[in-house]
Amino acid sequence: MPSSIWTRKRDLVYLIYFIVALPIVFIMDCQAIYPPQSTPAVLTSLKEFYIRNYNDQFYVKTPQFFKTFLWFELLYQAPAMAWGIQGLYKDSPKVPLVLLPFSVKVFLTTLTCMLEFPGWNIPNQQKITLCTLYGPYLLLSAFMMGDMYLRLNTIINKLMASQNEGTKKSQ
Repeated sequence: MPSSIWTRKRDLVYLIYFIVALPIVFIMDCQAIYPPQSTPAVLTSLKEFYIRNYNDQFYVKTPQFFKTFLWFELLYQAPAMAWGIQGLYKDSPKVPLVLLPFSVKVFLTTLTCMLEFPGWNIPNQQKITLCTLYGPYLLLSAFMMGDMYLRLNTIINKLMASQNEGTKKSQ
């Protein structure tokens, strides 16, 4: 019987992250790839507020590589988070199989974006502020990556041990 999400602290953190982050994908992140004429005014205002307050150059003048990352976010990351919400809640044994590649993708794309900050012609304080916005995604994805790797490793080791025992018994 699956254990309650309330007893699985790491999974609870991941679940909360997905519940918060999934709407942000559609409301804020992917605005750079939406056709401007079909973006609701309230979303455009939110983007303008974000640019005014954080001067995030990815949204001021969006480079092609960032648009590619956003397409990956929309087509892969959002569905993985949606699946992750129910998978984590239900304690699916497939969680590590889905969340390991998800976390690798988030880690690598976030790291790539953060490595662009030093080359931007904006004040250092704004770069630091952007690091405080992007940094938690980097740290959580790194932690999740390690966690999911260890979970998969445990599953594989148990499977290999049971196969070895079966082989010894048949000899």
